[in-house]
Amino acid sequence: MEEVYLGIDMGGTQIKMGLVNGMGELLGTEMLPAKSDLSMPVRLEELVEDINRILHDKFKLLGIGIAFPGIVDYINNRILSKYVKYTDAENTDLNSWAKKNWNVPLVLENDARAALMGEWQYGAGKGNDNLLMVTLGTGMGSAVLIEGKLLRGKNFIAGNLGGHMSIDFEGDKCNCGNIGCVETAGSTWALSHNLKKLHNYKNSSLSALTTIGYKDIFSHASKGDEIAKKLKKRSLEAWSAGIINLLHAYDPEKLIIGGGIMKSKSEIIPFIRKRVNERSWLPEDGVMITTANQTKYAGILGVCFLLKN
Repeated sequence: MEEVYLGIDMGGTQIKMGLVNGMGELLGTEMLPAKSDLSMPVRLEELVEDINRILHDKFKLLGIGIAFPGIVDYINNRILSKYVKYTDAENTDLNSWAKKNWNVPLVLENDARAALMGEWQYGAGKGNDNLLMVTLGTGMGSAVLIEGKLLRGKNFIAGNLGGHMSIDFEGDKCNCGNIGCVETAGSTWALSHNLKKLHNYKNSSLSALTTIGYKDIFSHASKGDEIAKKLKKRSLEAWSAGIINLLHAYDPEKLIIGGGIMKSKSEIIPFIRKRVNERSWLPEDGVMITTANQTKYAGILGVCFLLKN
């Protein structure tokens, strides 16, 4: 039987699972509905059957790594933040779940940090030990690697809250309770609110949409919609401001930008690079700016790497 690690990336919409061998190679993957309205213990029990089916008496499981979208205690494998999905997640005994069903060790890490580890070992960050990774889209996630070590901090929030860095102390209230966070200007969840704040927004083709995403913003802007152009510019400026703050704080050799929105990287990367060169304390080209390589399975590869090391 081939020895493998199982990585689980628990998104709010989908759960990605992958088997990874000792060389860091993906041997198989599966995508499942998140069912994130369920409690975490119930969803995990449902996953037992799926995991056993994937292993199928062909693989020997050495450990399980979980990437979770929230603040986690990496040392004790506890979820700390009350996430809007996966109710009661913070009360779940993940170690017991892994031991009871497969008698294997478990590693839990924040999804942004897990993705950073995947990029460091197998993607855009390979060969660089000082990295900042930012993911753009629904919100703005971040993670930091300094001298080859993940930055976590006493309360496990260090480097993780780039989207909740305040860039306008007189701005809108964020869903986190802070004022003027990056996400209040640059996130999917804030787009409808920001659209309705604009004068004559009903003249925009965006106003006919039931839900708005960044695919719509970039598409409608490219067709000349002035309101869409304003929303795009506002988001780009917010991301740039947040990223400059993170660059000043952590001074990495490389900035990796990921997220589904990077399908528009031809517009996003040059804009951010221009703002960094104009407004940061870094020397020109003081940081390399690039896109993520492991766009789909970085989190799985990252937690499996943590399991092995």
